[in-house]
Amino acid sequence: MQDILEYIKQQEKIFSQLPFFQFLTDSSIDPYQRLAWFPCLAHFAMSFKDLNNDILKDELSNHPLQKIINQHALEDGSHWKWYLRDLELLGIDQVMRFSDFLKFMWSEKTLKTRRLSNNLVALCRYETDIVLKIVIIEAIEATGITAQGAMAQVGEELRAITNKKYLYVSPNHLKVENAHLQFGIEENQNENFLLNIELNAEQKARALVLIDYVFDSFTECMDGLMQFASQHRFKELVARPKYALPR
Repeated sequence: MQDILEYIKQQEKIFSQLPFFQFLTDSSIDPYQRLAWFPCLAHFAMSFKDLNNDILKDELSNHPLQKIINQHALEDGSHWKWYLRDLELLGIDQVMRFSDFLKFMWSEKTLKTRRLSNNLVALCRYETDIVLKIVIIEAIEATGITAQGAMAQVGEELRAITNKKYLYVSPNHLKVENAHLQFGIEENQNENFLLNIELNAEQKARALVLIDYVFDSFTECMDGLMQFASQHRFKELVARPKYALPR
């Protein structure tokens, strides 16, 4: 497993160089504007709840690896609450007709986010090899470390301005993601847990394909968020609820 984890780290390093993360960490740009994309993440934030609670978790299984996944999914599946809270704190939880919300959520502007959600659900639902499922989760968590690190910086800058404690875009969320990486090995007092998992040649080849697919899916989503932020001002989100609907 060591070489697989190293490959994930390599892909994470490439992923961290995306323009979106450079944008998020650019303190010369107003922090509110750096979160203009935030509503677009709704489909992923809410689908991540189902990914963990409905797809990854299997309480009927007695497999020791599945029990670890269940523990991981239990906590990771609750972050949607933080996302909803930050929508309120950012002042963009304004009234919108339900039909308008649906148009936005399934518009071309959020297609790449929806595609990410769908890709992850498909990968995890139809992967029957539990070791490869763990590889998928490790790749997902690696993207989260990069994304949450950049988001935490924006959240801290906003906290200094507004004196509001954000939850999804916050150092605490980053701390939680760091604890998730490698399934909280330290908490399980088994630092060699993942390293001791042996993959055969077929599993290794498949693992590399899955890792690439996860990072490619997240990359496409981040590019979509960057595009949205470049096309819309944060003030639009507050002033005009129909800011992103198709014309």
